[in-house]
Amino acid sequence: MRIATNITREYIGGITRSNVNFMDSLNEKDKGIIGIELNSKRYIQSPIIFRHLSPDWFNHHIINIHDIPISKAIYSSKNLKDLERKYRPIIKIIKEILSKDKPDVVFLNGTYYIPWIISIAAHELKIPIVLRYAGVYSKETESFKPKLKKFFNEIEKSFQKRVSHFIFPSRLCLDVVEKEIIKKEIKNAFIVPNSFKVPEDKLVFRSTERRIAAVGRWDKIKNFKSFFEIHNMLKKDEWEHEASFVTGDSKIKNIPKTINRFTSMTHDELLKFYSSHGLIICPSLFETFGNVPMEAVCMGIPVLVSDNMGCAEVLKTAGLSNMVISFKDNKKVVQRVKELCGQQILPRQINNLRKILDPVVINAEIMSVLRDAIGKYR
Repeated sequence: MRIATNITREYIGGITRSNVNFMDSLNEKDKGIIGIELNSKRYIQSPIIFRHLSPDWFNHHIINIHDIPISKAIYSSKNLKDLERKYRPIIKIIKEILSKDKPDVVFLNGTYYIPWIISIAAHELKIPIVLRYAGVYSKETESFKPKLKKFFNEIEKSFQKRVSHFIFPSRLCLDVVEKEIIKKEIKNAFIVPNSFKVPEDKLVFRSTERRIAAVGRWDKIKNFKSFFEIHNMLKKDEWEHEASFVTGDSKIKNIPKTINRFTSMTHDELLKFYSSHGLIICPSLFETFGNVPMEAVCMGIPVLVSDNMGCAEVLKTAGLSNMVISFKDNKKVVQRVKELCGQQILPRQINNLRKILDPVVINAEIMSVLRDAIGKYR
């Protein structure tokens, strides 16, 4: 099987980690991967995250689209078909790549405009498409201006016309898409959580006490302002601790000066960062899964996640329900932070999680869906 997929290079991004785990499990097997990267920046550095993959097996295509910024394209478009015309030169390039490399299936990640563009090219070439949800973009853009919000909602809905099979990382994600976005049952929908591979030597059985942290992109739906409030409330309670925040280069107003801010890290650096903390806090208003807390807890680091995150289902199954909470009541959250920070997770609980999120099992399930999509398309 030859697979084409959209890729990104952001280390703290869930799509990047899921893609790397997927490709690592297939490395040198089957017929190879065609990686399609649509980059919206004028300047980019070499993607070292993919260097371990053989160029004979992993064919990496980079298309710069900085000259067609999505917001500007939307505001100058009357409808979705009009927007599609603006990206027609990019669609043409992708069609040329797919025609030359001849994938058996296109495996898309996310419902942002980049996988949308690739899906149009694949559909026109009659290549089967499987889409893995990585964020529900209609929810992530709820606070956007009306026209942007409308277009992104239409983009997400349009996948239903071209995609034959859908993979959802959680029951929460599937329910939200069916009830709030598509408003009908989705055929060929499969629930497969994101996978994680944390080396045994990275396991931490005794975490550092009273060091809390949050990790992720600066976005309203991630609700990191709640993390700032919790930090201030802990200080007011005179609960001595150190707080850190790992994010991109976004400008952030009103971040407490007492919080250490770090820029994006490599995956190995992130694992070291997790291991030096007593608790990783994830207060998202909504998240289809949550890669950061799953990686941390698989290492033995306690986490505290919002009950509106898909990974809460996995924590509960593994016997770690105390690490799930509603962030609507910060007083209760603060109390739980004090209880969990530095707490040791039982080895059997960590093993439960690792079994559920084993990349070998998860990626075998994904491959099964891809094969089914190819079989039904012929």
